[in-house]
Amino acid sequence: MGTTDIISLVKNNLLFFQMWTEVEILQEVISWKENKLNLLRGRPPHKLSNDTDAEDDESPVPTQPLEFILPINMSQYKEYFLTLECLTKIFAQLSNPSTERILLAIINDDGTIVYYFIYKGVRKPKRN
Repeated sequence: MGTTDIISLVKNNLLFFQMWTEVEILQEVISWKENKLNLLRGRPPHKLSNDTDAEDDESPVPTQPLEFILPINMSQYKEYFLTLECLTKIFAQLSNPSTERILLAIINDDGTIVYYFIYKGVRKPKRN
């Protein structure tokens, strides 16, 4: 599965299955281990985690912040493709400087996509 196929698959999943809006492919690219990395950016339909930030109860329909998404193939994930050096480069060059997390989209060979948060630096565990 090529880079363009992976990006299109994740974009379509976010738009039509996860119901995100404003999903776009960012133009800036990073070369990493003979591959090109692109980020997507989009707005989820609801809050993605139970972070401890304050809720805005005055707004009837709160607007969710834009999230950055990094699509990779499962084979890249298994081959130690995603290293701390790679993530540092992504946070520094592709995302907004104020970005604290990126959503990692891992695509399996059968087209299944799983999403995980990658945080910039150490993050305390969320409260239940």
